[in-house]
Amino acid sequence: MTELFDIASKTYDHDFTYTKTGRLQRDMVWKYLNPNVQSSKPLKILELNCGTGEDAIHMAKSGNSVLATDISPEMVSRTREKSIQHKLETLVSSRTIDMRMISEDIGEERFDIIFSNFGGLNCISQIEIQRFKQSIKRLLKPNGRVILVIMPKLCLWESFYFLTKLKVKDAFRRKKESVNANVSGVFVKTWYYSPNDIKKIFAPEFKSVKVKPIGFFGPPSYLESFFVKKKLLFRVFEQLEKGLSRFSWQSKMADHFYIELQAK
Repeated sequence: MTELFDIASKTYDHDFTYTKTGRLQRDMVWKYLNPNVQSSKPLKILELNCGTGEDAIHMAKSGNSVLATDISPEMVSRTREKSIQHKLETLVSSRTIDMRMISEDIGEERFDIIFSNFGGLNCISQIEIQRFKQSIKRLLKPNGRVILVIMPKLCLWESFYFLTKLKVKDAFRRKKESVNANVSGVFVKTWYYSPNDIKKIFAPEFKSVKVKPIGFFGPPSYLESFFVKKKLLFRVFEQLEKGLSRFSWQSKMADHFYIELQAK
């Protein structure tokens, strides 16, 4: 998996971070994330699967100390470069760590928030998530929060897209136990989870605080090339996403969902 994400790191920002579709989804994540990270006092935040560091930079701009981790050394290197570019290297530290080994690699540090964006947990199986849950519980301060952005078992946009291409099996591929998903040109084994799946897995050690859709009206990033040429149409979906994509029931049918869990 390390090698796959090293390859993906070369084009990840071009393929997702700086696209209209990617920017819209990240803006929606930040809308729900910001009340947690824009605190009156600096927080200690552990980020998992940090990618190229876009979220780490955002959280550090509020004065928080962020440990950004990723299984890919190349992703970590790009995070480090961005922290220097934004003059936030004193607040953002970055390390190559596999989230499945997070407790062993972090040691005795404790965090206010553990954050994982855009499908990091979709890269591990349900059995691995159970072990992961126990690890992060030990890494959190009392009443600390885990904030995850995960791909659910159904995405209306994705189903519609594949059905228009008469690819019926692909239209409902998220229902399978696992699939090989395309991430910036490489294929990564991926598991999908509904909001209820995550609530059950994390109970009883954690309680669900908030569940929100990310990309219910807003199109997935692989449709970027289509919407680049249809700016007005994209603007319509963008306004729908920002105005009407806020109900928890939409989460199980969006491209991703945001879930906030608090340690008991």
